[in-house]
Amino acid sequence: MVRVTDPVERIAHWILAGSCLFCLLTGLGFMFHSWSIIPTILGGYYATKWMHIFSGVIFSFSLAYGYIMWKKDCEFEKDDLGWILQGGGYLWETNKLPPVYKYNAGQKAFFWFLIVFGTIIVVSGLIMWNPLIFPVLIARWAYMLHAMSVFVLASFIVVHIYLGTIGNPGTVSAMITGWVTKAWCETHCPRWLAERDKKLEVQS
Repeated sequence: MVRVTDPVERIAHWILAGSCLFCLLTGLGFMFHSWSIIPTILGGYYATKWMHIFSGVIFSFSLAYGYIMWKKDCEFEKDDLGWILQGGGYLWETNKLPPVYKYNAGQKAFFWFLIVFGTIIVVSGLIMWNPLIFPVLIARWAYMLHAMSVFVLASFIVVHIYLGTIGNPGTVSAMITGWVTKAWCETHCPRWLAERDKKLEVQS
């Protein structure tokens, strides 16, 4: 077994994920009357509004922390284009994938979509918190961009959850226990594994 994540990474991941999903859930209760059961369960629209706001604050800080933590490992490399052109091995079988470091091009793309659209959600949400102090045009754009960004991000989250569980068996343990099999590493992050093994050899 190989440890690929430490406790800080896992805690940061789940705080970010949990606050994001809770914001999505409470937001759906505001946006659609057919989802009114959500505010009903949570104590009414007023209580749900403040739950949404405070979870949004947690999401904001965890997003900023995640950016600092994962930015370096999620910078695109030249070989990422080759990974993308071959569908990452998900769309058809291939044995010519370039060796990945810690995260593949798909994971990097998800990270940057999260940062970009998450930032739009946070900024537009701050405007929506008290829209009357802003010009009408800015307030209207804030509502539209907020809804659009939530839709885009939610779509990527569905794919992210699938690929982290059913789509790639053994992956979810990286964010639960921090440990995965060496065979998993040889498939998903061979360059990172080779560098880790080399450091262990030097230390020994």
